[in-house]
Amino acid sequence: MQNLPEIDNLIKLISKLPGLGPKSAKRIILKMINNRQEILKPLSNNLSDVFKNIERCRICGTLKSNNNPCNNCEDKNKKYSKICVVENISDQWAIESSSIFQGYYHILGGTISDNSNGNNRENLLINSLIERIKNDNIEEVILATSATVEGQTTNFKISPRITGWWRNRDFR
Repeated sequence: MQNLPEIDNLIKLISKLPGLGPKSAKRIILKMINNRQEILKPLSNNLSDVFKNIERCRICGTLKSNNNPCNNCEDKNKKYSKICVVENISDQWAIESSSIFQGYYHILGGTISDNSNGNNRENLLINSLIERIKNDNIEEVILATSATVEGQTTNFKISPRITGWWRNRDFR
C-alpha cells in the first residue's frame, strides 16, 4: 500500500471508533474513496454540520441543535412527573427505542469512579439534575446507571442528594 499521510491519518481516526480496527477502517476508506460523490462528499459535509451545529444540552445532557431549544428538557408541551437518569446518550437512545419509558431523560455524561480525584464529578450534570427535580415537580427518579462498580458508586453518591431534597419538601 502506498504511504499516503491523509489515508494513514484517516485509518487511525476511524480505528478509534468502537468495533473497528485498522482492517475495517481500510475497507471503509476504500469504499468512501471509490464512491466520492455518493458517500465521501455528503459524509464530509454532514460531519462538518454536526461539528458546527450539535452540542450537549447544559441542563439535561442530551444532544441538541444550536439553533433550537432542547427537545428533552425545554419543550413546554411535555409535562412529565418522572425522570430517567442515565450515564450516556447511547443509554438514552437504547431506552427510547424500547418505548417503555415516558418521561424526561437526564444524561450525566459518565460516572463517578471510586478512585476519582474529583475532576470527573465536576463534568457530570448532577447539580443540574437536582435543579430539574425541584423546578419540574418531578415525583419519580429512575437511576438507570450501569451495574458496574462505577455506575453503582454514582447511584450511591446521587441518591442522598435526591432523597434529602424530598425529605425537606413541603407536601401541603
